[in-house]
Amino acid sequence: MKVSYKVLKKYIPDIKSPEEVAQDLIMHTAEVEEMHSQKKDFENIVYGKITSVIPHDNADSLRVCMVDIGEESDTQIVCGGSNLQVGQGVAIAKIGASVLWHGQGDPVIMKKTAIRGVESSGMICAAEEIGLKDEFPAKTETEIIDLTHLQAKPGTPLDEVLGKDDIILEIDNKAINHRPDLFSHIGIAREVSAIAGKKLDYEHAQRNFSNLNEFSIQNDIQNEVKRYMGIKVSGVQNIQSPDYIKEVLQSQGVESKGLLVDITNYSLYLYGQPTHCFDADTIKGDMHIRFARDGEQFEALNGKSYTLSSSDIVIADEINILALGGVIGGKASAVSDTTSNIIIESAWFDQAILRQTGKRLGLRTDALNVFEKDLIVDLRDIGPSLIIQELEKHLPNMKLEAFKDVYPTKESTVTIPYNGEFISMLLGKEYSKDQIVEILSRVGIELEGEMLLPPSWRKDLTNIADIAEEVARLDGYGKIEMTIPRINIGAVTQSPLYKARRDVRNYLVSDGFFELYTYSFTNKTVIEKALGDIETHIPLKNYLSEELSHMRAMLIPNLLQALEDNSREFKNLKLFECEKVFHTSGTDSISENYELGLIEQSHTENAYYSIQNTLNDIFAKLGVLSHSLESTNEIPHFAHGGRTAQVIVRGKTVGYIGEIHPKAAKNFGATGRIGFITLDMSALEPAFYGLVSAKEISNFQQNNFDLNFVVDTQTPGKKIQTAISKTDALIQKVELKDIYESQEKLPGKRSLTFKIYIQSDLETLSDSIKNTLIEKIIDKVSKVGGTLR
Repeated sequence: MKVSYKVLKKYIPDIKSPEEVAQDLIMHTAEVEEMHSQKKDFENIVYGKITSVIPHDNADSLRVCMVDIGEESDTQIVCGGSNLQVGQGVAIAKIGASVLWHGQGDPVIMKKTAIRGVESSGMICAAEEIGLKDEFPAKTETEIIDLTHLQAKPGTPLDEVLGKDDIILEIDNKAINHRPDLFSHIGIAREVSAIAGKKLDYEHAQRNFSNLNEFSIQNDIQNEVKRYMGIKVSGVQNIQSPDYIKEVLQSQGVESKGLLVDITNYSLYLYGQPTHCFDADTIKGDMHIRFARDGEQFEALNGKSYTLSSSDIVIADEINILALGGVIGGKASAVSDTTSNIIIESAWFDQAILRQTGKRLGLRTDALNVFEKDLIVDLRDIGPSLIIQELEKHLPNMKLEAFKDVYPTKESTVTIPYNGEFISMLLGKEYSKDQIVEILSRVGIELEGEMLLPPSWRKDLTNIADIAEEVARLDGYGKIEMTIPRINIGAVTQSPLYKARRDVRNYLVSDGFFELYTYSFTNKTVIEKALGDIETHIPLKNYLSEELSHMRAMLIPNLLQALEDNSREFKNLKLFECEKVFHTSGTDSISENYELGLIEQSHTENAYYSIQNTLNDIFAKLGVLSHSLESTNEIPHFAHGGRTAQVIVRGKTVGYIGEIHPKAAKNFGATGRIGFITLDMSALEPAFYGLVSAKEISNFQQNNFDLNFVVDTQTPGKKIQTAISKTDALIQKVELKDIYESQEKLPGKRSLTFKIYIQSDLETLSDSIKNTLIEKIIDKVSKVGGTLR
């Protein structure tokens, strides 16, 4: 937000110095990021008067000029200007001045030089060379500024001649996003006067339009456009704006485009009230406020064409779109030098819809920036009142013709119960009632009885805590003494879920997995690549971008996208995330829970069994004493139907384990197989860190050996693994280590390799005992369809 010190001074006659104003704002309101003095832009640039112009002997396009710049003798300057004349008032860049050569590139410091053999001490400037092209538009590229009409004394600094002696304060927008009233000069002036205790010499323009005839405006979306006001005015002209209006516009870097355009910008920057002017003669039939139709085309004032959607608010007549509501006007209804009748618009638009429209179309305008802050509906008549006031000053033949205010439901007035004790308690400093009332009166907050009445422009004040903040802010945070609070600190019980999330992260990182933190959002493209339906995900009304349009329901799709994004740099990636996912619970309410999602890329046939060992290790780390895997038809959309199982703990499904569907893997550019695990950590919480029965550690050595069994391809490895485990009490653990399939060597069959761990609490196991046990295992496995390979 840029603020003109000269404009502030107009409304606060005894205002402090610019430096003091900036410091007050920093200490009480918002960060002042920069103070820019316009004088510095015109350092060593003065008003001069040409006393002679003669041709250059060595260049037809150049002239040798003598210029009076208030020194003892005239200064010789070589110039290529096409409109040079004796007696002409011009802008002279003296030696040491900084200018933009032909308005381009980096600034150039003027030095005495010879141009085609003729000495030249400075420059006769074109408008674009000293930042004045908007105020003095040139007809040709070689035209210099003609300032003859100003009749200034030669040698007078140009900033004084042009009134360019302002100081611009640039305020950090982020600090005032909750304060729409501060996005205007009057809002900042209120703040500055309240902080310093200075008088504010200002009254809102206020006009009553109810005595005018009505004209037709149809509002088809009254929930999204709570108020829409239009005023028909005839007998206008798009004349040059007065200097005081241009002054406000110039402080924002906005070019003057004639009175009919400038007064709407004046309303925006002075009052913080966005308005718009339509050329009334271009409007066909009634005006309609409605949503755009999908694919509808709109040509804006910036000369660009936009394809709209059914979520965009438009102002239209019977044929054309006149404006994209709250964002930008349309070319079809733009005012011009021939405009004689206008319709002034002032409205309240839903800020969330406007923000979404602006982001989707890549449009940022100053009006949109203010509308996004949620303007006050009741104050929408202030801007039109100011515009009418200015038109009447400068266009004596203008006439108010008709008026329409579509405002079906008026806003309720906010009142806040007074509680001085709470304010003092919250701030840690005693304030009397008189002190509080005096401080609040500076910002227009009145006390009637025991109720506080915030002014209409302070929509951010809704409760007593907001009032306490105003007291502290205006009185000065530095006046509140620092005290050490007394806190009773009791024992903290650590959440099992928190501990489990930490432990599982530590284990997976140690096992070679990369932890990711992806957005909590996803989009249609990612979900469809994962073979899902975006309609099952929670949509966002005001999303950050098209890529972040829905809340994620599972972690795996985003992990697969991360796998694709990193596949060029890494192979066989192992990725995981343990964060929140979001679901609807059958009603309008939304539930969220912590989920663990991990994927492991493999170029072997054993992705499932590798990921199964990871699951076993995870449950061992988390103290989940038992679990089972069961086949199911209800699997995640990204999963392989024949290679996925549900994870059962305590009789409840808590997740899934398996392989990514080959089609989904291909959509994400992955090769080989991808194993996955997804666990509902919130549902698992009751099973974390179960009590394990204590068992004495054996004093005798543990042995292990591998056995290969050939089974039908349809026989689950878990079935063979369970049979081996139940063969004898000496068997401590059984792991599936490898799978071998070959249609040529083992048609219809596959070979499973198991590592078997055996140990006794009574003796060291001899070879004979081990061989006897192997025979028992072979016999046991044969009964479930396996033969030793």
